[in-house]
Amino acid sequence: MININNEKIREIIQNIHESMLRNVKRGGQVKEEFVMENRIFAFICHEYDLGPTKCAVEMNWKYGYDLNADDVIRVFRNQRMANPGERKELFQWAEKVADCFAGAIAGRRESYDKFEKIRKTAATKSGKWHKSQERLAAIMIYERYPEIDLFDDTENLHLLGNILAKYFFFDMSDAVSEAYGFPQYKDKKAQPAGKPENKISYEQAVKRIEQLENNLERTNTLLQDLQDEFEEQLEANKVKELADFFARLNSEKYGCILDELLVLRKGIDMLRKNNYELPIEINGLLVMVRKLIQFVRDSHIDPIMKIDSIKVVTASDVEFCNYEGTPFASEDEKKKVKVISPGWIYKDKELQISRPKVKEEY
Repeated sequence: MININNEKIREIIQNIHESMLRNVKRGGQVKEEFVMENRIFAFICHEYDLGPTKCAVEMNWKYGYDLNADDVIRVFRNQRMANPGERKELFQWAEKVADCFAGAIAGRRESYDKFEKIRKTAATKSGKWHKSQERLAAIMIYERYPEIDLFDDTENLHLLGNILAKYFFFDMSDAVSEAYGFPQYKDKKAQPAGKPENKISYEQAVKRIEQLENNLERTNTLLQDLQDEFEEQLEANKVKELADFFARLNSEKYGCILDELLVLRKGIDMLRKNNYELPIEINGLLVMVRKLIQFVRDSHIDPIMKIDSIKVVTASDVEFCNYEGTPFASEDEKKKVKVISPGWIYKDKELQISRPKVKEEY
């Protein structure tokens, strides 16, 4: 626990709060996607092995969402943490950072040095820097040490995406180093205009210039990072719009058009195999069907399962399918099912558009 009655610690928390206000202002309009992602991450901070289904249940219960496991998986994929093992590594790394931060904010130099060392390393064993690791570290600190949230900054933290959360995390480190005179990640901003020192030495002038240069470098980097994040979000939105279009196309409202295309193609192939002469009046319809099928293929939309196929499955096998049949008595029980709808996936991004539908065969 962090002693928030300590005057120095309260000063640091005040500086952190001011940084939070700046970053929230930079973020502008609230992005609900960031809020949902951060709430999911906050849950995982307390249970690193939390699966998509349970996570969706927790989100729906606490915040009134209407999420399912696929929605949570989509968040994991967008943030490149779909692999459960790597996801756990990320949060374990964030826990170490948070523990060291607790010692650093209390003024312990050894903890601060360890904090600086850990936070400058890649969060996963692969050695690759993860785009969300500073964001997770900031969330972990507030989840493990909620007593520091004197200004209700947890809710504000949930408004920040990867970039702004990263720079807020840098400011948290700077607030500690400035309070105790520890070496900073980057020097803080120069003294505000209007309060110049009457006399400064040459060394002080050089130091001031270094501070201004560091501040300019950080600001330029922030702007570039925000631009990169914006372009990444734009691309993600394009993918989502494409997926939503095909999801609507295959909805029951429009007669499950993607599924029907497969059925039509299968029927036409069977007729041709049997040398059945199709009436010339429907040739135009067949051309349109072929063009639609080609359009779906060119869009890299592929079926997940083979329609009308028979499978022997357990409860875990149909967890991410729409299952119609009697309940499974145990995890090991096996049932025979028929694929009614194959389900569809956007191959390029491994994004599921619709779930397969299977029906128990008696």
